[in-house]
Amino acid sequence: MTAFLVLAHYVVGFLLKVFSRKSKVYYLAPARQFGMVFWSAIGTWLGASILSLIPRAQTDTMLEKGLAAGIGSALLLFSLPSLFVHFQYWRFEQESALELDAKSGVALLLRPGQRYYLDATQVRAVQETKCASNSFFWSPYKYLTLTLADGSQLTITSLLIDLEQLKALWPRAAYSVKTKFICFL
Repeated sequence: MTAFLVLAHYVVGFLLKVFSRKSKVYYLAPARQFGMVFWSAIGTWLGASILSLIPRAQTDTMLEKGLAAGIGSALLLFSLPSLFVHFQYWRFEQESALELDAKSGVALLLRPGQRYYLDATQVRAVQETKCASNSFFWSPYKYLTLTLADGSQLTITSLLIDLEQLKALWPRAAYSVKTKFICFL
């Protein structure tokens, strides 16, 4: 069953790349969410499945139960935080849209009741917050904090757009990196 899900993940990813077109408007697209949350969901499902077998099996030895508890707990320990981060980013960006014009270096961020025109004169500093390691399920989750000319700050998450595209718009803005173990907002 798990092998089928992994195969389906790669087939869906391939089909989405073949049939997608380059867009200038970004929103919470299902394909992007699927790609980011897939391994976390599989890990959670496997961990919960393994842990649910422990009380049912009456013929298992203590060693087998201990191994099952350890493996199931480890899977949940690594997958549940990324599901929580995904849900937090989703709630934050669910009504956001971002339009990019790479030629002129301008982005238009739309949030409920707000509209931000982001060009080189508006963006003073860019701070990227990312995971210290790339080996966890939650490593793809990062965000940019933009400091604007009026002193206000905006946050844009990697669930909305690939942040490298966004950082390329403002090469002259002050750039800094902040690392966290898990990038909760």
